[in-house]
Amino acid sequence: MFIAIGLMFMGIAVGFLLRGKPLAAMLARCISPTIILLLFALGISVGGNSALMAALPELGGTAIVLTLAGIAGSFVCVLCIRRFFRQPPEPAAFTLLSADAPSGGIASPASSNKDARS
Repeated sequence: MFIAIGLMFMGIAVGFLLRGKPLAAMLARCISPTIILLLFALGISVGGNSALMAALPELGGTAIVLTLAGIAGSFVCVLCIRRFFRQPPEPAAFTLLSADAPSGGIASPASSNKDARS
């Protein structure tokens, strides 16, 4: 584990030193294909593991239950936040809508200056 973390920090240092160089731009284009190849190799490894493939339906069911529970918990939190932390109404000075505004209800600086002169 320490080797992987050390390699990551070494890569960060090398990337910092290569900023703006053509080699860094070339390496940036190689990242996505490399990740796709790693995921493909991981899929081959998982597909070849018979114990993991036998337990896949149970693991998938657990994953669906955890996903639905997370979504339900998020909805409950949103409802609690909306109920207990309502925003106060904006003061009248900061609203953009005006009943006597000529341009479809949006107050313009000219309409507010007219009221100040009369």
